[in-house]
Amino acid sequence: MTYKYMIVADFIRKKIFSGIFKPGEKLPSVQTLSKELSYNSDTIVKAYKLLEDEHLIYASPKSGYYVVKSAVPVNKKNGIIDMVTACPPDSVNPYKDFYHCMEKAISLYKKKLFEYSSAQGMPELINVLVKHMANFQVFAKPQDIFITNGSQQALYILAAIPFPNGRTKVLVEQPTYSVMLQVLKCTKTSVVGIGRTHEGIDLSELEAIFKQGDIKFFYTMPRYQNPTGFCYDSLQKKEIINLARQYEVFIVEDDYLADLEVDAKADPMYAIGEREWIIYIRSFSKALLPGLRLGMAIVPKELQNEFIAYKRSIDLNSPILTQGALEIYLQSSMYKFHVQRTKQYYQEKMNILREACDLNNIVKCYFPPTGIYTSLDIVGTSADILINRLAKYNVLLSSTDGCYLEGFPHPEGIRLCVCKTEDQDIRKAIQLIATN
Repeated sequence: MTYKYMIVADFIRKKIFSGIFKPGEKLPSVQTLSKELSYNSDTIVKAYKLLEDEHLIYASPKSGYYVVKSAVPVNKKNGIIDMVTACPPDSVNPYKDFYHCMEKAISLYKKKLFEYSSAQGMPELINVLVKHMANFQVFAKPQDIFITNGSQQALYILAAIPFPNGRTKVLVEQPTYSVMLQVLKCTKTSVVGIGRTHEGIDLSELEAIFKQGDIKFFYTMPRYQNPTGFCYDSLQKKEIINLARQYEVFIVEDDYLADLEVDAKADPMYAIGEREWIIYIRSFSKALLPGLRLGMAIVPKELQNEFIAYKRSIDLNSPILTQGALEIYLQSSMYKFHVQRTKQYYQEKMNILREACDLNNIVKCYFPPTGIYTSLDIVGTSADILINRLAKYNVLLSSTDGCYLEGFPHPEGIRLCVCKTEDQDIRKAIQLIATN
């Protein structure tokens, strides 16, 4: 049910993010807005209070309500166009919201902050995650959820521990998340690669690799893959799951951008397959705050004893303060509004990137409907040469070379990240790429 005060709050919120109500600007008085929208004063007051709780506006005694100065994007510094950094801009970063949640967590959990906690994670957060994940068709029991220091820790533990199938190699998509390749290198894990395009992977090749009988697990990012933005459709997910089950290969599903999903029917693999063969991993860094360093893993029962033993050997428990703050945040209306504006932000950025590439006749590029990454194949020169050329124009780019296993054949390419770019910067960067 949508209440009147929520309609009013949404009306004002849109004006703030569109720039109609500018940072520091005084908002219409309660009486003025009441007459304009034909709602009573109490409704307007409740709407303003809601926006205050979201830290979009603030009240000044005997003066009125004003837009918070950080509520809209600030100008970039030093003229640099950054298409490397995967850090949300101030316009969608919930710093103030999370600061409020941290304060609340200190008040609620002050005794727990100075005690050791369960290596599995705070029960309060885990119970909230059970309900939260159900919104993504991920149904898990509290005893199967483990809180980690970012998804990276979960990946490290999974690479290091023995699996019930007794195998030792890990299969990764090519290209794949560069940090995962570092994890596998540090754990001295044998790795096998399989090519992935925007159309998916070769299922015959996948079956041949599985049939060899030495694959411990298949690591995959089914949606908005880093670095390409590629997404599997439902049929591909089911076929991969069936093959993995047939050859007793576990699947490690990294669903780091589930919050940005725009297709309500795009269920994760965990919702489709047999849960005892799928490890589901989520990060709260990319969609919330990179420095939060909290992730979660849903681990099958057979792996739980080994997983928790390795977790305890690394850090005993993840920080209680940030766990408590995340629990409060996920339960609040702040999370819902943050996801709404973050989705809109990245959809718009991808649309602008797509339009800019079309305008400059760049065709070797895949555009997801949303997300933070896509990759561009380079023809006629090397990625490093192009990166150095554009650096002279203060455009920062990164090569996809580090996302491939050593010796795995691949095209020259660059990864484009839209997190920290203004609209005009995207257009300028693509034009420079096309002409250099």
